[in-house]
Amino acid sequence: MTTLKYTDEKHVFWYLHLTEEQQKAYDVLHQKLVASKVLVAGADDKWTLLRFLKARQYDPDKATLMYMNMAKWRVEHDVETLYKKLEYPELDAVVPYLAHFYHKVDRFGRPVYIELVGKHDCTKMMEVTTEKRLVDYHIFHWERFHKLLIPACSKLAEKKIVAATVILDLAGLGLFSFNQVTRTLLTTLAKIDQDYYPESLGIMFIINTPFIFKTIWAFVNPMLEERTRKKIDYLSTVAEVIPVENLPTIFGGKSVLHNTKLMLSPHNSFQ
Repeated sequence: MTTLKYTDEKHVFWYLHLTEEQQKAYDVLHQKLVASKVLVAGADDKWTLLRFLKARQYDPDKATLMYMNMAKWRVEHDVETLYKKLEYPELDAVVPYLAHFYHKVDRFGRPVYIELVGKHDCTKMMEVTTEKRLVDYHIFHWERFHKLLIPACSKLAEKKIVAATVILDLAGLGLFSFNQVTRTLLTTLAKIDQDYYPESLGIMFIINTPFIFKTIWAFVNPMLEERTRKKIDYLSTVAEVIPVENLPTIFGGKSVLHNTKLMLSPHNSFQ
Protein backbone atom coordinates (compact mmCIF):
# COMPACT_ATOMS: atom_id res chain seq x y z
CA MET A 1 0.00 0.00 0.00
CA THR A 2 1.18 3.52 -0.71
CA THR A 3 0.52 6.41 1.66
CA LEU A 4 -0.31 8.70 -1.27
CA LYS A 5 -4.07 8.69 -0.79
CA TYR A 6 -3.66 8.73 2.97
CA THR A 7 -1.88 12.07 2.67
CA ASP A 8 -4.60 13.49 0.43
CA GLU A 9 -6.79 15.97 2.32
CA LYS A 10 -9.99 14.86 0.63
CA HIS A 11 -9.30 11.29 1.68
CA VAL A 12 -8.31 12.20 5.24
CA PHE A 13 -11.30 14.50 5.68
CA TRP A 14 -13.72 12.33 3.71
CA TYR A 15 -16.62 13.33 5.99
CA LEU A 16 -16.24 16.95 4.85
CA HIS A 17 -16.43 15.98 1.17
CA LEU A 18 -19.54 13.83 0.86
CA THR A 19 -20.98 13.11 -2.54
CA GLU A 20 -24.66 13.76 -3.19
CA GLU A 21 -25.39 10.04 -2.86
CA GLN A 22 -23.47 9.77 0.41
CA GLN A 23 -25.37 12.74 1.84
CA LYS A 24 -28.66 11.11 0.86
CA ALA A 25 -27.56 7.89 2.55
CA TYR A 26 -26.76 9.86 5.71
CA ASP A 27 -30.19 11.51 5.66
CA VAL A 28 -31.86 8.10 5.39
CA LEU A 29 -29.74 6.69 8.23
CA HIS A 30 -30.53 9.64 10.48
CA GLN A 31 -34.25 9.35 9.77
CA LYS A 32 -34.21 5.62 10.50
CA LEU A 33 -32.41 6.06 13.82
CA VAL A 34 -34.66 8.93 14.92
CA ALA A 35 -37.74 6.89 14.04
CA SER A 36 -36.36 3.88 15.93
CA LYS A 37 -35.58 6.05 18.99
CA VAL A 38 -32.21 4.37 19.48
CA LEU A 39 -29.90 7.38 19.14
CA VAL A 40 -27.33 7.30 21.93
CA ALA A 41 -26.69 10.55 23.79
CA GLY A 42 -23.15 11.66 23.01
CA ALA A 43 -23.02 9.40 19.96
CA ASP A 44 -25.86 11.00 18.04
CA ASP A 45 -23.91 13.65 16.14
CA LYS A 46 -23.47 13.71 12.38
CA TRP A 47 -19.82 12.65 12.53
CA THR A 48 -20.53 9.52 14.56
CA LEU A 49 -23.36 8.48 12.25
CA LEU A 50 -21.12 9.04 9.24
CA ARG A 51 -18.48 6.74 10.72
CA PHE A 52 -21.04 3.94 10.99
CA LEU A 53 -22.31 4.71 7.51
CA LYS A 54 -18.83 4.57 5.97
CA ALA A 55 -18.11 1.33 7.82
CA ARG A 56 -21.02 -0.23 5.95
CA GLN A 57 -20.16 1.20 2.53
CA TYR A 58 -22.85 3.91 2.80
CA ASP A 59 -25.66 1.37 3.01
CA PRO A 60 -28.14 3.02 5.44
CA ASP A 61 -29.89 -0.27 6.27
CA LYS A 62 -26.65 -2.02 7.23
CA ALA A 63 -25.42 1.08 9.07
CA THR A 64 -28.69 1.24 11.02
CA LEU A 65 -28.26 -2.36 12.16
CA MET A 66 -24.64 -1.72 13.11
CA TYR A 67 -25.57 1.36 15.13
CA MET A 68 -28.45 -0.43 16.87
CA ASN A 69 -26.10 -3.27 17.85
CA MET A 70 -23.72 -0.69 19.28
CA ALA A 71 -26.52 0.96 21.27
CA LYS A 72 -27.55 -2.41 22.70
CA TRP A 73 -23.95 -3.25 23.60
CA ARG A 74 -23.52 0.07 25.43
CA VAL A 75 -26.56 -0.65 27.58
CA GLU A 76 -25.48 -4.22 28.31
CA HIS A 77 -22.01 -3.05 29.37
CA ASP A 78 -23.21 0.17 31.03
CA VAL A 79 -20.51 2.04 29.12
CA GLU A 80 -21.40 5.51 30.37
CA THR A 81 -21.04 4.46 34.00
CA LEU A 82 -17.82 2.63 33.18
CA TYR A 83 -16.36 5.78 31.65
CA LYS A 84 -17.37 8.02 34.54
CA LYS A 85 -16.45 5.72 37.40
CA LEU A 86 -13.71 3.36 36.22
CA GLU A 87 -10.84 3.14 38.65
CA TYR A 88 -7.70 1.38 37.49
CA PRO A 89 -5.19 1.44 40.36
CA GLU A 90 -3.10 -1.29 38.75
CA LEU A 91 -2.20 0.99 35.84
CA ASP A 92 1.36 1.53 37.07
CA ALA A 93 1.84 -2.23 37.25
CA VAL A 94 0.27 -2.80 33.82
CA VAL A 95 2.16 -0.16 31.81
CA PRO A 96 5.56 -1.96 31.83
CA TYR A 97 3.88 -4.89 30.05
CA LEU A 98 1.55 -2.82 27.85
CA ALA A 99 3.58 0.14 26.61
CA HIS A 100 1.06 2.53 25.01
CA PHE A 101 0.50 6.27 24.90
CA TYR A 102 -0.67 9.24 22.84
CA HIS A 103 1.94 11.69 21.61
CA LYS A 104 1.04 14.93 19.81
CA VAL A 105 -0.75 15.05 16.44
CA ASP A 106 -0.06 14.23 12.80
CA ARG A 107 0.10 16.79 9.98
CA PHE A 108 -3.69 16.78 9.71
CA GLY A 109 -4.32 17.32 13.41
CA ARG A 110 -5.21 13.73 14.28
CA PRO A 111 -3.96 12.38 17.63
CA VAL A 112 -1.05 9.96 17.35
CA TYR A 113 -1.40 6.75 19.33
CA ILE A 114 1.67 4.58 19.87
CA GLU A 115 2.10 1.03 21.11
CA LEU A 116 5.53 -0.49 21.70
CA VAL A 117 4.20 -3.97 20.95
CA GLY A 118 7.62 -5.59 21.16
CA LYS A 119 7.66 -4.76 24.87
CA HIS A 120 4.25 -6.28 25.60
CA ASP A 121 4.06 -9.29 27.89
CA CYS A 122 0.48 -10.49 28.36
CA THR A 123 1.48 -13.33 30.67
CA LYS A 124 3.09 -11.00 33.21
CA MET A 125 0.35 -8.44 32.68
CA MET A 126 -2.28 -10.97 33.69
CA GLU A 127 -0.47 -11.38 37.00
CA VAL A 128 -1.42 -7.81 37.94
CA THR A 129 -4.83 -7.47 36.27
CA THR A 130 -7.55 -9.55 34.57
CA GLU A 131 -8.91 -9.86 31.04
CA LYS A 132 -12.18 -8.21 32.08
CA ARG A 133 -10.33 -5.31 33.68
CA LEU A 134 -8.24 -4.85 30.53
CA VAL A 135 -11.34 -4.87 28.35
CA ASP A 136 -12.97 -2.25 30.59
CA TYR A 137 -9.79 -0.17 30.41
CA HIS A 138 -9.82 -0.50 26.61
CA ILE A 139 -13.44 0.67 26.43
CA PHE A 140 -12.62 3.56 28.76
CA HIS A 141 -9.86 4.65 26.41
CA TRP A 142 -12.20 4.63 23.42
CA GLU A 143 -14.70 6.73 25.32
CA ARG A 144 -11.97 9.13 26.38
CA PHE A 145 -10.73 9.29 22.80
CA HIS A 146 -14.10 10.40 21.42
CA LYS A 147 -15.21 12.52 24.39
CA LEU A 148 -11.96 14.35 25.14
CA LEU A 149 -9.17 13.84 22.63
CA ILE A 150 -11.21 14.29 19.45
CA PRO A 151 -12.83 17.58 20.60
CA ALA A 152 -9.43 18.88 21.76
CA CYS A 153 -7.74 17.97 18.48
CA SER A 154 -10.64 19.38 16.45
CA LYS A 155 -10.30 22.69 18.28
CA LEU A 156 -6.56 22.71 17.70
CA ALA A 157 -6.93 21.86 13.99
CA GLU A 158 -9.86 24.27 13.55
CA LYS A 159 -11.74 21.54 11.69
CA LYS A 160 -13.47 18.32 12.65
CA ILE A 161 -11.18 15.40 13.47
CA VAL A 162 -12.71 11.91 13.76
CA ALA A 163 -9.81 9.43 13.72
CA ALA A 164 -6.30 8.72 14.97
CA THR A 165 -2.97 7.85 13.41
CA VAL A 166 -1.49 4.74 15.00
CA ILE A 167 2.09 3.48 15.22
CA LEU A 168 2.73 -0.12 16.25
CA ASP A 169 6.41 -0.72 16.93
CA LEU A 170 7.18 -4.45 16.79
CA ALA A 171 10.88 -4.18 17.68
CA GLY A 172 11.73 -7.03 20.02
CA LEU A 173 8.56 -9.00 19.35
CA GLY A 174 8.95 -12.76 19.62
CA LEU A 175 6.63 -15.74 19.34
CA PHE A 176 6.71 -16.06 23.13
CA SER A 177 4.81 -12.76 23.23
CA PHE A 178 2.09 -14.12 20.95
CA ASN A 179 0.64 -16.82 23.18
CA GLN A 180 -2.95 -17.94 23.71
CA VAL A 181 -3.61 -15.19 26.26
CA THR A 182 -2.55 -12.58 23.71
CA ARG A 183 -4.64 -14.14 20.95
CA THR A 184 -7.79 -14.28 23.05
CA LEU A 185 -7.40 -10.67 24.14
CA LEU A 186 -6.70 -9.47 20.59
CA THR A 187 -9.82 -11.19 19.29
CA THR A 188 -11.99 -9.51 21.92
CA LEU A 189 -10.50 -6.05 21.44
CA ALA A 190 -10.61 -6.22 17.64
CA LYS A 191 -14.34 -6.90 17.75
CA ILE A 192 -14.94 -3.94 20.07
CA ASP A 193 -12.85 -1.64 17.88
CA GLN A 194 -14.51 -2.54 14.58
CA ASP A 195 -18.10 -3.08 15.73
CA TYR A 196 -18.58 -0.28 18.25
CA TYR A 197 -16.01 2.40 17.37
CA PRO A 198 -15.81 2.10 13.56
CA GLU A 199 -13.75 4.34 11.31
CA SER A 200 -11.77 5.72 14.25
CA LEU A 201 -8.52 4.72 12.56
CA GLY A 202 -7.05 7.07 9.98
CA ILE A 203 -3.92 5.10 9.18
CA MET A 204 -1.79 2.56 11.03
CA PHE A 205 1.96 2.20 10.62
CA ILE A 206 3.53 -1.12 11.59
CA ILE A 207 7.27 -0.61 11.94
CA ASN A 208 10.34 -2.67 12.84
CA THR A 209 8.62 -5.90 11.82
CA PRO A 210 10.57 -9.02 12.91
CA PHE A 211 10.99 -12.16 10.82
CA ILE A 212 8.13 -13.85 12.70
CA PHE A 213 5.67 -11.14 11.65
CA LYS A 214 4.20 -13.28 8.86
CA THR A 215 3.25 -15.93 11.41
CA ILE A 216 1.56 -13.39 13.64
CA TRP A 217 -0.14 -11.62 10.73
CA ALA A 218 -1.64 -14.92 9.58
CA PHE A 219 -3.61 -14.95 12.84
CA VAL A 220 -4.47 -11.24 13.01
CA ASN A 221 -5.43 -10.71 9.36
CA PRO A 222 -8.70 -12.74 9.38
CA MET A 223 -9.96 -10.73 12.38
CA LEU A 224 -9.78 -7.46 10.46
CA GLU A 225 -12.38 -6.17 8.04
CA GLU A 226 -11.10 -5.16 4.60
CA ARG A 227 -11.68 -1.47 5.40
CA THR A 228 -9.23 -1.81 8.31
CA ARG A 229 -6.61 -3.79 6.39
CA LYS A 230 -6.48 -1.07 3.74
CA LYS A 231 -5.36 1.45 6.37
CA ILE A 232 -2.27 -0.50 7.43
CA ASP A 233 1.12 0.50 6.05
CA TYR A 234 4.37 -1.40 6.65
CA LEU A 235 6.59 1.09 4.86
CA SER A 236 8.99 3.63 6.34
CA THR A 237 6.77 6.55 5.40
CA VAL A 238 5.69 7.71 8.84
CA ALA A 239 7.25 11.15 8.32
CA GLU A 240 4.88 11.78 5.40
CA VAL A 241 1.98 11.78 7.83
CA ILE A 242 3.57 12.87 11.12
CA PRO A 243 5.79 15.99 11.14
CA VAL A 244 9.32 15.20 12.26
CA GLU A 245 8.98 17.71 15.11
CA ASN A 246 6.03 15.68 16.44
CA LEU A 247 7.58 12.26 15.85
CA PRO A 248 9.28 10.74 18.94
CA THR A 249 13.06 10.52 18.87
CA ILE A 250 12.80 6.74 19.28
CA PHE A 251 11.45 6.69 15.70
CA GLY A 252 13.98 9.15 14.31
CA GLY A 253 11.95 12.28 15.02
CA LYS A 254 12.74 15.35 17.09
CA SER A 255 10.10 15.11 19.82
CA VAL A 256 11.43 13.96 23.18
CA LEU A 257 9.23 11.60 25.19
CA HIS A 258 8.73 12.52 28.80
CA ASN A 259 6.17 10.92 31.12
CA THR A 260 4.00 8.95 28.69
CA LYS A 261 1.72 7.89 31.54
CA LEU A 262 0.36 11.43 31.61
CA MET A 263 -1.53 10.51 28.46
CA LEU A 264 -3.03 7.44 30.12
CA SER A 265 -4.37 8.92 33.35
CA PRO A 266 -8.19 8.87 33.54
CA HIS A 267 -9.78 12.09 32.32
CA ASN A 268 -6.46 13.88 31.92
CA SER A 269 -6.60 16.58 29.25
CA PHE A 270 -4.94 16.07 25.86
CA GLN A 271 -1.69 17.96 25.30
